[in-house]
Amino acid sequence: MKCLSIALAVAGIGLVSSAFAAEVDMSKLTCKEVGAMPAAKTIGVAMWVNGYVHGKAGNAMIDSDKAHASAEKVVAYCKSNPTTTLADAIEAASKT
Repeated sequence: MKCLSIALAVAGIGLVSSAFAAEVDMSKLTCKEVGAMPAAKTIGVAMWVNGYVHGKAGNAMIDSDKAHASAEKVVAYCKSNPTTTLADAIEAASKT
């Protein structure tokens, strides 16, 4: 359930569609590419985002309300900056 709010928020990016490979270099994944994914694939991305954020913070705990709020910031940033990488969007959104 905790990752579900992140998955739904990431799935809500809703940008232009394009093909998406099974293997992805997450350091190069753009907001536009995430928005083009089928909803089922965004769950994997959301899990990666959660691990990435918490790993950088050295924190294994998750607050689902904060995670949802953070995901909404990333989605908003991605909608305004579709060519930025997801990792950069996470960093930028964490500073707001």
